[in-house]
Amino acid sequence: MKLRVLALAGTALVMVNPGTSFAADAATSAEPQAEATQSAGIADIVVTARRTQERLQDVPVAVTGYDQTQLKALDIKGFGDIGKTVPNLDVQRQFGSANAPQYYLRGVSTGTLKFEADAGIGLYIDGIYLGRPAGTAFSLADIERVEVLRGPQGTLFGRNSTGGAINFITSAPKGEFGVKAEGTVGNYDRYKGQIVVNLPSFGPFSARVSYLHDENTGYVKNLTPGRTFNFAAPFGSITSAKTFGAENTDAVAFALRFQDGSLTADYKFDYTDKVSTQLGQQLLGYDPGYAAGVGNPPFYAASPSIYVPASTVRQKALALDFTSPSHMKIQGHSFTLAYEASDAITLKSITGYRKLDEFVGGNDIDGGAYVVGGLPFTNISSVQDRHQKQFTQEVQVLGKTGNLDWVLGGFYFRETGSDNNPVFIGTLFPTFAPQIVPKLDATTGNTINIFGVPSDYLAGSNAKVRNKSIAGYAHLGYKTDQFELAGGLRYTKDDRFENLLAGGIIPIFAPTIQSNVSFDRWDFDATATYIANQDVRAYARFATGYLSGGVLGGTVFKPETVNSYEVGVKADLLDKTLRINAAGFVTRRKNVQTLSFSAASGTFLFSSPFGNEEGFEVELTAKPSANFTFNASYGYLHQKLAADPVNGPVNSLAPKNTLSVGAQYDSPALNNDGTYASFRIDGFFKDKRLSDPIQNAATLNLTTLPSRFDINARLSLMEIPVGGSKVNASVWVQNLTNNQKLDFARNLTTNVIGVFQVPRTWGVDLGFAF
Repeated sequence: MKLRVLALAGTALVMVNPGTSFAADAATSAEPQAEATQSAGIADIVVTARRTQERLQDVPVAVTGYDQTQLKALDIKGFGDIGKTVPNLDVQRQFGSANAPQYYLRGVSTGTLKFEADAGIGLYIDGIYLGRPAGTAFSLADIERVEVLRGPQGTLFGRNSTGGAINFITSAPKGEFGVKAEGTVGNYDRYKGQIVVNLPSFGPFSARVSYLHDENTGYVKNLTPGRTFNFAAPFGSITSAKTFGAENTDAVAFALRFQDGSLTADYKFDYTDKVSTQLGQQLLGYDPGYAAGVGNPPFYAASPSIYVPASTVRQKALALDFTSPSHMKIQGHSFTLAYEASDAITLKSITGYRKLDEFVGGNDIDGGAYVVGGLPFTNISSVQDRHQKQFTQEVQVLGKTGNLDWVLGGFYFRETGSDNNPVFIGTLFPTFAPQIVPKLDATTGNTINIFGVPSDYLAGSNAKVRNKSIAGYAHLGYKTDQFELAGGLRYTKDDRFENLLAGGIIPIFAPTIQSNVSFDRWDFDATATYIANQDVRAYARFATGYLSGGVLGGTVFKPETVNSYEVGVKADLLDKTLRINAAGFVTRRKNVQTLSFSAASGTFLFSSPFGNEEGFEVELTAKPSANFTFNASYGYLHQKLAADPVNGPVNSLAPKNTLSVGAQYDSPALNNDGTYASFRIDGFFKDKRLSDPIQNAATLNLTTLPSRFDINARLSLMEIPVGGSKVNASVWVQNLTNNQKLDFARNLTTNVIGVFQVPRTWGVDLGFAF
């Protein structure tokens, strides 16, 4: 608390006395980008899509890159914000955790909270692989650039990248003293403060430190706040939240660089402490099959002053007496060594350690607050306590010999985790006992189930996992002035272990299950590129990919594999005032993994025998003058998933069409001091899509998400001279038209719940730099 107060006070001091510090970096338009080559036309962006720095336009892969200026303009602060302008990428917040964004990239999803199953999109921070999607919910206080690679990246980025890879790179120290501060005030009591300090170099050492605080009070009121339930360890007490969608985050980042001749060593540390609540599960309706079995819901005595009936319109207040704030702590360490052994050979080592601790707290899934016979009652709800640690080590040898470029590498990953997640179905909670002890079997615990279910873990689980992966890879490219041929090969071996302490009929009718499974896989890719000239090239690519198999609830599931065919063109035209990047793709997947949930089975896995995706993507940037920029992107996806032999048909959940359009106007200087005005407006469209992988005609209308077009706008006054410094001031609005459409829905077999999008938000930014 003291650190947060001091940091915010420092931000305020800077704002009232700018003459003492600050001059802008790239995000505030005053410091040149090391990663972008400035020109009269569209700037080049450098990416590391092939593990070495290259111009984005030279890389024969469908990749979208953002530099600091673009990140600022689009208000991209972390992994959850990147789906705005990337074609065929959709990012949602899902129920079950306030800290687990769900991604769909070319139809491949990361929608899992289970440590036993992996995500099909590789997520990276500074080259460190993130084993869990929930581990991406940390706030990055100092982002330098972002890269989104679409399509399988199974050679250079490894397993679990069947849909693509997303890489965030944080800023490195600059070696010169400088400080930047920015503050934000907005509606819903939004307060944000950020300070970045670059320290002067000390011999071969340079350092950079940043701090971020971000908070808001939420978007939906709770009609039943402050209700406390006392659980036995490890859960402790949970208290229902005041509002839903609230957030209170503190994040710190530190970077230290050692550079001496041919040796560069980078250490980076990030830490996030985040308390937040879900957007709020709203009761949309009941599954008719469930309703027929128990009578006309709600079949229990509910207080009319508390119960909010089912509604498909977004409510400003909900009665969720079991949903409590989630508390997540994430820390990460990375250590990267790069040694230029010669002009042709570079040796590189990337070591990473990350830790995730998340007490999800209470999750009131049934969409109401109920009392039966004077006791609190839940139709369906849960508590969850999750912990994860991971260690990664990667070594690379990068070389160049004549027309040949090559990479040799090895990779090691080890992860341990525990996930304690009882799910209460038709349960009365005791008020006469000092603690609620979840039922493991028919004799332990003190909850009362009116349906006669003997265990609070019948649809939940308590499991510990250990996952290991090792890999070796090689990639070779041959390039002339007119063509390039490249190809790679990778071998991966995975070992997975699950210790199921409780879940389903365990330990009611069966003992604890310990399961070990192993898989291995060879992947490869090949690319041919025709180089018409420096600014125009076309490519054809074939790549395979691999999503690890595993064991969930004692049941083994097979790896998912993919073959991908892609053709594309990248062109800078009209003296680099028009950029068009386009790609068409066909993917063929086998053993497609899809996770779902039901009250009877808990979390279970679909395994479609095959999945087919075809589509295309276009990204366009135009800069007809130095003052005006226009950008647009469009993605089309046609996806078909085969029926699961056991669970039946499987729905595609990715939108068929995604579209973004944006325009920015930077005025000429308004006076001799260089002050100018900037206006930017962006529109984002995604069409109607399904939100439940299980096909159910009776609830289809409730679980279909409508199409929507959201608009963001920002008006800024830039480089205002104040006391020898430069000041930037902006007013912004997100969701300008105040769309309040359904953003997520799921049939839980007892009831159908939904989460609605965040309403219109607005704010004012004020920043200084020296």
